[in-house]
Amino acid sequence: MLRFQPRNPRRLRTLRHLAALLFLSAASPAALAAQDAPDRSYETSIEGVPDELEGKLELISELVKNVRNYPTSAALRRAARRDIDAFNDALQAAGYYAGSADFELVLDENGGEPEVVFKINAGEKFKITGYNILYRDEAEGRPQTLEEANIKTDGQSDGATLQEQQQKFVTYLLNNGYPNAKIVTRRALAEFDKAEAEAVFVFESGPRAKFGKPVIEGVESTDPSFISRMKTWEEGEEFDRQKMTNYADRIRKTGIFSSVQVRAGETNEDGVAPIIVDVQERKRHTIGVGVSYSTAEGPGGRVFFEHRNIFGNGEIGRVELRGTQVEQSAKVSLTRPWPKIDGEVFANGAFSNETTDAFDARSFEVSGGLSKRWLNDNLETRGAIAFETTRIRNTSLDARTNQDERNYFVSTPLTVIWDSEDDLLNPQKGFRASFNVTPYAGSDYFTQSELAARSRVHFGEDDLVTLAARMALGATFGSSFTNLPLNKRFYAGGGGSVRGYGFQEAGPLDSEGDPLGGRSKVEGAFETRVKVMNNIQVAGFVDAGSVSPDSVPDFTDEYFIGVGGGLRYFSPVGPIRLDVAFPLDKRETDRGFQIYIALGQPF
Repeated sequence: MLRFQPRNPRRLRTLRHLAALLFLSAASPAALAAQDAPDRSYETSIEGVPDELEGKLELISELVKNVRNYPTSAALRRAARRDIDAFNDALQAAGYYAGSADFELVLDENGGEPEVVFKINAGEKFKITGYNILYRDEAEGRPQTLEEANIKTDGQSDGATLQEQQQKFVTYLLNNGYPNAKIVTRRALAEFDKAEAEAVFVFESGPRAKFGKPVIEGVESTDPSFISRMKTWEEGEEFDRQKMTNYADRIRKTGIFSSVQVRAGETNEDGVAPIIVDVQERKRHTIGVGVSYSTAEGPGGRVFFEHRNIFGNGEIGRVELRGTQVEQSAKVSLTRPWPKIDGEVFANGAFSNETTDAFDARSFEVSGGLSKRWLNDNLETRGAIAFETTRIRNTSLDARTNQDERNYFVSTPLTVIWDSEDDLLNPQKGFRASFNVTPYAGSDYFTQSELAARSRVHFGEDDLVTLAARMALGATFGSSFTNLPLNKRFYAGGGGSVRGYGFQEAGPLDSEGDPLGGRSKVEGAFETRVKVMNNIQVAGFVDAGSVSPDSVPDFTDEYFIGVGGGLRYFSPVGPIRLDVAFPLDKRETDRGFQIYIALGQPF
């Protein structure tokens, strides 16, 4: 609570309701206009309102909002006096310390509706000329001014500004050795004849402290030492609340706890404060399923099983099965957090069976590596080593032989991902970009790289219109087009690529209409989404793509363009998407349209 008072005790005044300004700061005249009110039995008007409070005092006025009936003049006067008290609080909270409000009840001699006229005399807005820091307890080394805490001031006297400055100061204390710091009160000492005031902030800091050991509570299957190893400080280091907050974030990121509470314990005689960690473990097992359909790939399904905290150190094991008419796969993965570097180690095993117009292939791959997140988890770097073997057959009638070939490769994929999106299935904010470089050695020697990015912007009230876009580039170095294995070539076409064309068919075809693929690719898509109801969007889109036998895209190859539209229904589990797309320049081998049904926005 902010209190202000004149330096002359005989002119003592108290700012009782700082909350009035906090409420007013979020209000607008439009909000008032949107309110439905019953028929009035009186009129109201407000005169002399400062510009910054224009249209806002009405929102704290009992009479203006007409919250009840006022059958008599006495009832109107009582309500008006309550409004006057609220107006006075709001004026003082806004920095008009000498301001006052009054009212006049105007009665119609002809029996018409009475009018309550509020008269605001705001006076001059005060300026804060000094800031005084006081402590209610004893301790050493505490800052005595806002400048010592690197807090800038501009003389604003409204309650919200003073509250923000005081909150910044206590945050400084918490981040610089005082785990028990808290706000006591604040007030302003006013010089009414000068329209100036001095702000007084009062705190309790508690004793200065150093970090102690984590004390783990609430664990069942988790090894307490695993949680302790994630600490972001060294024991004996000066207490810093930000490091304690980062510690809590690390624990939450493991995904094995439903609740994480981290706080500083009581500081002991040696000036050491233990860090109390209270956790509640999630259920350890999750099963999930998903379905999709497209005319390009047929019906599709996905099922996964996840087991968390397998050995008590945050390990996550996952088994996932996927299937469509053109590809079936099984994948097993195991990840374990590496608290020391704020990263994780991982191992994967995967089998896939692909049956496409371009080739048939059966592949097996094992890999392992390390990942680390940076910059508030927005940036991720991943490095791995992988071994894979593939039995592949060229199913094209133009192929010289349909005999199976066996390939063996060792690769070292390196990936950088920037991901600030706020949701996996329906991102509204943020940007995602990824860059991958994978050198291959074995049956052939080559390097592939891929770059992809996507984002969106919103327009209108409640984000009525969304414009979304994505792009992808791919290149291959070190291998000729004829020697590059068919399953390592780039292809375009299908629901996750160029809508409107069949799977892998947005590119050059052989004489039998089978996809040839390429060493490089270019893809781009643009989509406009418009809300027509709270849970329904309509969308229109243009997709384009091209693949080339050249090692890098030269952007002059033939582009395949698909156009279409669709619906998005926002279900409790995410947007259900229905798209219909058409090839803009249809060939004899292309279908007239393609249909896609899936869960989640396309990008």
